[in-house]
Amino acid sequence: MEKLKAKWKEMNLYQRILLAVMLAEIFGFLIANVIVVNRPGLAYGDALLYPSTEGELQVYEGKLDGEPARFTVSPAGEISYQWGDYSYGPWQVRVDPAAFPETLGEHDGKYNIGLEISQGGAVLFRGGYISGGYFLLYGEDGEPVSDGISFAVTGGNPNIVVSVDGRELTQEELYEPSLSTLARIVLAPELTHRGNVWLYLAVTLLAVFNCFQICFPHFFFRLSLWSRVRNIDDVEPSDWYIAMEKLEWFILAVVCLVLYAMSLTEII
Repeated sequence: MEKLKAKWKEMNLYQRILLAVMLAEIFGFLIANVIVVNRPGLAYGDALLYPSTEGELQVYEGKLDGEPARFTVSPAGEISYQWGDYSYGPWQVRVDPAAFPETLGEHDGKYNIGLEISQGGAVLFRGGYISGGYFLLYGEDGEPVSDGISFAVTGGNPNIVVSVDGRELTQEELYEPSLSTLARIVLAPELTHRGNVWLYLAVTLLAVFNCFQICFPHFFFRLSLWSRVRNIDDVEPSDWYIAMEKLEWFILAVVCLVLYAMSLTEII
């Protein structure tokens, strides 16, 4: 403890501030990562929707593109969605083993599931749902179904989005969930979480390295001369070297902050 106090007194104000910042980053983001890793949610787009229950209803809600987003699922497979002021559905997702394409195997109720999706009495999809694949939905004929909206942003006006057939899409159409999304949510989706622990650990190694440099300035300067200079303790770095060393401490502190933020917000 006395050695730590002595080392603290040796440091100038710049070193103390940067060291305090680095330690705050290490322990602050450690606590934050522990919190987010232990808060599972449903990955939807770039957002994470957190589960809850309201009576018999299963609810997933959060924020998507700055607006509240909410899926509501009933035990009978009825699902509705709300994004901002727009309401979608309800749809009915019904498991039907007979709907699974024979060419793709058999309905097993877990990975290969036959189902039917309808809305207002109209059947929107009938076929198979295969979890974990590039395509999730397959028609009764065994052909993959690409049910997302394909669109492109026009070069003239970035606020105008058109479909591949040239039709301008409204904001309401853009945020309507796909049929594969509906199926995935009704069929007990796998939850995930924010927070990349491995990235946090990698950044922490860099942060600890920077802390070491701050506490022991000129260490690597003398280490580089160890085999070439006899009285190494008598050698002092130039003012330019000292200025660049201090700048490096600051840059590494900023880099660690950015990478820590990435580790906290990444969906795993």
